[in-house]
Amino acid sequence: MKRGDASDGQAGRANRPGYLHLEAHQPSARLGDTLILDTLLDQMQDAVYFKDAASRFILNNRAHIAHFGRKSQEELVGLSDADLYPKACAEACRQDEVQVMKTGRPLLDRVEQAVNAQGEAITYSTCKYPLYGSDGQIVGTWGISHDITKLVKAEEEVARANAKLRALSLVDELSGLYNRRHFDHLLKITMDLFARKRLGRCKADFCLALLDVDHFKKINDKYGHVTGDAVIRYVGSQMTAHTRSSDTAFRYGGDEFALILQDTDLPAGREIGERLRRHFEQNPLMLNGSEVPLTVSLGIVGYQDEKTASELVLKADRELYQAKSEGRNRLCG
Repeated sequence: MKRGDASDGQAGRANRPGYLHLEAHQPSARLGDTLILDTLLDQMQDAVYFKDAASRFILNNRAHIAHFGRKSQEELVGLSDADLYPKACAEACRQDEVQVMKTGRPLLDRVEQAVNAQGEAITYSTCKYPLYGSDGQIVGTWGISHDITKLVKAEEEVARANAKLRALSLVDELSGLYNRRHFDHLLKITMDLFARKRLGRCKADFCLALLDVDHFKKINDKYGHVTGDAVIRYVGSQMTAHTRSSDTAFRYGGDEFALILQDTDLPAGREIGERLRRHFEQNPLMLNGSEVPLTVSLGIVGYQDEKTASELVLKADRELYQAKSEGRNRLCG
């Protein structure tokens, strides 16, 4: 492809983006041209390279030579990416360069993966431009690759930190269970989902259970708040260990917990709740070699097309109150 009229003269062509004096290293080149090019090749930290129409290297700066673990320009001249990179990577680079030469338009900020001479994975942001000869014809390509490995790693670390923060915002630190905020969110979603299932004439049942540690204040008063915290942790771990993977446990607040039992009708929910109640009754918390006996009370309800989450929670709370008023260590619902 030709860019402009060759009769424009060398001075005019030299001002065009992508133009390079290929003769710059010849004895007849002006000192200024040679000095500028040598500075670019020797001092620039980004990898700079020039290729002919067959994508063979014709000039490389010091940073690009070092990337391949080579010592001199002559070790790279005449080689292509096919000699240096895996086949798929080399073919992708060649396709980019063919496109640049065909259209005359640069490709900007392409993210590329490579492995340096030390075997380290490197991520580059690369720009590729058409390379014009002294007659205005495109004779190859040239490019600049900026190492963004540290930036990419930093972004990944930030993403992991943000994901951890999002997880922490949903989890109660003491019990290890989801917190009240996530309970409110998930209960609403569950109600919406099962309402749609029922509209589609599908069998759709789920249960909500509220669980309360019996006489928790007395445990705190007798054993201290450190033991009280241990009780909360113990209840949280046992709720996770002794419910199904499809069930979701929450610390609802204080010594009160909640369970959403998906795809579970009320009789099946009662069985799960009663099994959990018996487990706590029969397995006291062991702390420093001593038993800390504890029991729990549960209230459970099945979803009955309630319109709001608060309506369903209120029904479960009434059942929990009933269990406590009947003497605790029991399930109502």
